[in-house]
Amino acid sequence: MKLIKKKLVLFDLDGVLIDSKSNMELAWKDVCAQLELDTPFEDYFSKIGRPFKEILSIIGINENQDLVEHIYNKSSLKRIRDITFFYGVKDYLHFLSDKNIKIGIVTSKSKIRVTPILKELGIDFSIVKTPDDVCRGKPSPDHLLMAMALLNVDPIESIFIGDMDVDFMAAQRAHIDYLHVAWGYGEHIEGAKIINQLTDINQYIFGSDK
Repeated sequence: MKLIKKKLVLFDLDGVLIDSKSNMELAWKDVCAQLELDTPFEDYFSKIGRPFKEILSIIGINENQDLVEHIYNKSSLKRIRDITFFYGVKDYLHFLSDKNIKIGIVTSKSKIRVTPILKELGIDFSIVKTPDDVCRGKPSPDHLLMAMALLNVDPIESIFIGDMDVDFMAAQRAHIDYLHVAWGYGEHIEGAKIINQLTDINQYIFGSDK
């Protein structure tokens, strides 16, 4: 079987390219301390991948959502340099770039936090999609579809790399191939192809006989 060579690789951010769990936990603790909330971090963390305010609604925080998000972002930004890239991320992204593969980010992380993180990579991403007022967040396929449309790439020529159930669902709804990283924050998903290291992506994007 001849695979279709991919022209575009889209990545989720948290749990896929960066290890940001400790940053998120400290930011959440600041939210709870300042607003006198008793919602465990685990409740918030179990829903990551969705837009921030949607997570708040799911876990029962329906009041002062703008303030919650402001405190969270401010706290996270103070510790942004504590976020680390997973092993091999920088080298692999540069490898793809050198191969003239378009690289993009589709994340539910706010743009204010995404920008300084990606700046550390020194990569010219083809597209970076963060939450906005136009597209629905994952598991909606909107951001994936918008990324492909803006880059003039068909779904069959694209692939999405994620780690949460909402990533898988968004990819299915966008009719785009999906790979689930073994090192991510979510559980393994039945029916999703698992990769154990970034270089495992190669067999799915460059086209080869199987």
